[in-house]
Amino acid sequence: MKKYILITILFLQAALLCAVFDDYIPSARARGMGGAFTAVADDATAIFFNPAGLAQSDNHLQIGFSQLYNQKFAEHGTAAAAIKLPEKWGRLGLGARFFGVTFEDVDLMSEKTFSLSHGFVLQHDIHSTICMGYTGNFHHLAFDDEDDTDSALSLDLGVNAVLHGRTRFGFTVANLFKARMGHENQNELPSKLALGLAYQPYDGVTTSVELKKDFAKETEFMGGVEARIFEPLTLRFGIHHNPALYNLGLGLNIRGVEIDYSYSFHNVLPSTSHINVGYKF
Repeated sequence: MKKYILITILFLQAALLCAVFDDYIPSARARGMGGAFTAVADDATAIFFNPAGLAQSDNHLQIGFSQLYNQKFAEHGTAAAAIKLPEKWGRLGLGARFFGVTFEDVDLMSEKTFSLSHGFVLQHDIHSTICMGYTGNFHHLAFDDEDDTDSALSLDLGVNAVLHGRTRFGFTVANLFKARMGHENQNELPSKLALGLAYQPYDGVTTSVELKKDFAKETEFMGGVEARIFEPLTLRFGIHHNPALYNLGLGLNIRGVEIDYSYSFHNVLPSTSHINVGYKF
């Protein structure tokens, strides 16, 4: 009987999450904006969305956690750090993502991704700033069978441009060289292109839209708004098409300590809560 329960959980996990190393939107701030974050990314989580955004980040540490679709057996965690390098060397980013499926204290499946990123300013003048960045990722997949593991390396590239301080463009390509994982039957890890546009009509207000294309899936569309109501409160909302998600979020920033929370509504599946805690210095 227990065997059938395990099989059911694995089947449910595959049905809900579609593929290994899928895009779980690893940031409460980004989730609150519907995932439209490629052009906005300007903190440590830029490692996961657009490494070029690291070039405009302060020193920043952040951790995050969520139970995807409110399932206790499907836990997703993140950790990210952005560190200023000397002079014009830009920013160094370190990141980690963990996803696991557990049952009765048994790890049925685990995904781990460790990332090393670098973002730097390519060009800067009074009218515009253009940044570039790249991220190297180490992916490790394991099942409860100790012999059933595999690893792969991938590379992400990103570009970010800021025009007149209010308009931002972002472009990324994830898994540039189409890394594969598997022994006898190899499967390609998700490869995506993302193009984003963000605009700040007023100080403290950011609107963002994005188009993302996974070569194995249909095109995704998303958009969101972030508005600082007053210090220290920021509110966010966004929509995501394919899959259809409606998102709400809020952020608190008290003397560099950040707390971000998002809540995502799905048309069919249970909702997802995501929380991040960070510190900028």
